[in-house]
Amino acid sequence: MNRYTPEEGRAMQEGRLLNAIFELVERSTKAELTNSGRRLLIEYFRTCPEDTAAGRARGAIRRYAQWDPPSMDEVRERHRAGAMEDLDWRVLKIENEARKLDRAEGRA
Repeated sequence: MNRYTPEEGRAMQEGRLLNAIFELVERSTKAELTNSGRRLLIEYFRTCPEDTAAGRARGAIRRYAQWDPPSMDEVRERHRAGAMEDLDWRVLKIENEARKLDRAEGRA
C-alpha cells in the first residue's frame, strides 16, 4: 500500500534527482555547493525547456557548471571497456532518478 499521494511521491522523486545533480556538480567542480548555489540549480532545472527530466538535469548542470556531463554513449563505452569513473556512476544515478521522475509525472 502506497502511503503517499501521487504529488507527494513526485516531489520526493524530484528531491532524489536534485540531490543526485548536487552530488555530480560538487564532484565535478570539487567544491561544496552553497545554499544559493543549490537554489540556483533547482531554478535552472525547473525552468529548463527540455521535455525529459534527464534533459532538464543536463541543462541545469550545463548552465550552472559550464560543463557537459558525459553522454550516455560515452558512459556505455567506458562501461564496456571496464573504465568507469566516479562521474560516470553519478551520471547513471541522475539518469535513473530522472527516469523515475518522468514515470511519476506520467511522461514515461
